[in-house]
Amino acid sequence: MNRRNALVIAVLLALGAGAMVAAALSAGDDLGDVSVDTNPAVVELLPPRGDTILPQSNVGIILAPGWAGEIIHIGGTVIPADQQRIQAALNSIIFRPDEGLALERLPAQEVCTRVRYWPIRTPDQTQVFDWCFRVDG
Repeated sequence: MNRRNALVIAVLLALGAGAMVAAALSAGDDLGDVSVDTNPAVVELLPPRGDTILPQSNVGIILAPGWAGEIIHIGGTVIPADQQRIQAALNSIIFRPDEGLALERLPAQEVCTRVRYWPIRTPDQTQVFDWCFRVDG
């Protein structure tokens, strides 16, 4: 591994840690999402259910170790697998709208997302998870 790659990895890890700290600090007294809290496969929804986000925000899910998955659709638009950032080491599946992708921006409305996930050891046992959030102008 050359020095540039090591620097890029270190910066990404620092950004991820900062995002986790910011999320923990902004959580406040929220009692959480029962459907997430009681699901052993789902660690976090991006964005959380009911949040309001910007049209260029990341949408996805972080799964518990031992699980894999994919985004099926965002707001009814099918998201091709090659446009999803699937990071097995982080158990995350993320889509960020951009020019030339299935969605260039999220529509300014309530948007519902569906992901499919499965245990890595038994990939034929798929389940789906749906949640909605609001996109602001």
